[in-house]
Amino acid sequence: MIHKPVLLQEVIKYLNPQKNENFIDATFGLGGHSFEILKYIKPEGKILALEWDPFLVEIIKPQIMAQKNIILKNENFKRIKKIAKEENFTNVKGVIFDLGISNWHYQKSNRGFSFKKNEYLDMRINPYEIKLTAFDIINYFSKEELTDIFLKYGEEKKSKLIAEEIVKRRKNKKIETSSELAEITAEVKGKRKSKIHPATQVFMALRNFINQELENLEIGLEEAYEILIRGGRIAVISFNGLEDKVIKKVFKKLKNKRGLIITKNVVRPKLEEIQNNPSARSAKLRVIEKNDK
Repeated sequence: MIHKPVLLQEVIKYLNPQKNENFIDATFGLGGHSFEILKYIKPEGKILALEWDPFLVEIIKPQIMAQKNIILKNENFKRIKKIAKEENFTNVKGVIFDLGISNWHYQKSNRGFSFKKNEYLDMRINPYEIKLTAFDIINYFSKEELTDIFLKYGEEKKSKLIAEEIVKRRKNKKIETSSELAEITAEVKGKRKSKIHPATQVFMALRNFINQELENLEIGLEEAYEILIRGGRIAVISFNGLEDKVIKKVFKKLKNKRGLIITKNVVRPKLEEIQNNPSARSAKLRVIEKNDK
């Protein structure tokens, strides 16, 4: 499938990769950002590529095997410092985080990430590491627990009403698929007032909670900063307000350690990119430089 990396030229501009430098791609996916960075850092520069989804790793592995400059690891970026040490990956000039999940997850994974599909409610990015599924949460968590998850991890204003309806419906029949959950949410929220699907925040909340994405992000950003060389940069692309809050929180902490925030204002995609790739419309790029030694 065609993969269009978001804010690609902006990432290259701010990371400024040069011949023989080393970079880490904390969210490799199908490698869009890494393959572009690779053009600038050859012949000796290397990329440590982390991808948490084991199935996506198997898909991309044949393409990587031909690339001696990319080290691909099936790992979560919350362990970025440990992995870099194990691989003896040093002199790190930059790290790219492209948050959320890829179009492949929505279109091909069959794990219920998309409210547009009729798939089993799974939503685990790494099914080998995570046991709890979206099906378990929707069918066995209490009304209060569901309300809390939808509100805290998805900022869903009608979280209580949606939780109440879920608990009511599951008494008669287990809620098994993404389309069932999307339909229940849409019914509760009523007529759509924007282009955003009414189930968007509930699905985001479940995915965030199951995969601990916000917690992992905070750990990953702080560890990435630690392993940078002086003058090295972290570039982070986020797609929702909750991710952006974590990034701003960590950047503020790093600024107190003399980190230099490069993007005074958040960088957004140009209109042309959004027209060519609608999934880029909510993307935000923030960049920080290590300057503490």
